[in-house]
Amino acid sequence: MNNFFEVQNVDFAVGGKAKVRNVSFSIKNEGDIVCLLGPSGIGKTTILRTIAGLEKLNKGKIELKGKILSSEKINVEPEHRNISLAFQENSLFPHYSVKKNISLGSERNEGKKNQKIKYDDLIDLLDISQVLDKFPHQISAGEAQRVSLARSLVTQPDLLLLDEPLSNVDQSFKEEIQEKLKKILNDSKITTIIVTHDSYEAFYLGSKCGIILDQKLKQYDDPYNVYHLPNSIEVVNFLNRGTLIPAEVTSPKSLENKDLGTITGNFVKPFPIGSKVKLLIQPEDLHHDDSSNLKLDVVDRKFRGTNFIYTLKTPNNSLIPVFVHSHHIHQHEINEKFGVKRPIHIDHIVCF
Repeated sequence: MNNFFEVQNVDFAVGGKAKVRNVSFSIKNEGDIVCLLGPSGIGKTTILRTIAGLEKLNKGKIELKGKILSSEKINVEPEHRNISLAFQENSLFPHYSVKKNISLGSERNEGKKNQKIKYDDLIDLLDISQVLDKFPHQISAGEAQRVSLARSLVTQPDLLLLDEPLSNVDQSFKEEIQEKLKKILNDSKITTIIVTHDSYEAFYLGSKCGIILDQKLKQYDDPYNVYHLPNSIEVVNFLNRGTLIPAEVTSPKSLENKDLGTITGNFVKPFPIGSKVKLLIQPEDLHHDDSSNLKLDVVDRKFRGTNFIYTLKTPNNSLIPVFVHSHHIHQHEINEKFGVKRPIHIDHIVCF
């Protein structure tokens, strides 16, 4: 069976200048959600614009439902792709009311069979009923973003492209909108590519995540694997979810660090015994134990609501993050000693 959507060896470019080179990825099933993560200016929006047909292709091929949309010789016009793109910036028509803006999307949908998304349900889910009679200049940036989202969804496209769809939504409201958006997309089986710089958002919404760095798609995998099994130091540094410490491989299932001692576990990628490596330590890899004889200095403490992330300094000046549940019996202050449980075992040992 062919993939529902496929990008093959594409250079994504603006004005002839390549932003992201030799990109290949696919979406296997209709209704899957893919998130593309990367820093600002890396070319994520260019990828969406090219898929939508707003930028030409001079290398590679883009296919949707077995039909070529873009190649060196073929370029299907944007209006004939049945792809909907919601931009990060406000792209609403200023002289139309919110209601009219959304209905422009539904007009494109007239005559389609099996309408999966009802207009009223969409308005309710995105909580925009109170702004329907207003004009774009009379509503907040977050409301405008949700209206733009509603307009894109109501067209019921074969492929929905969302550029930072929740960047202007208040943090207190963001999780609720994420849940609603995921429900709408899953219920309606609308295949979606979401561009975001928020890894938590990508890991929640996406069945697959792509990491774009240095003009390349560095990793394209399940969110769990992107987080726990990053394939390069660049991905580790971008996600900023751990630290790399020096270690030496001592057996097929262990290594040694001067500060932490012996660490056992399963190597994601095998290394010869005696190899000097950089070991990835993530906050949940180490465990707190007040009675441990391995004591490290607390140099920072971040409160995350459900947990604390303590940053510990080793005698050799490595900074190591450790996750502790916020209901832990007592908190540790800066400059106090913090016990790390031994023996140390990490299920997935990631080294570079």
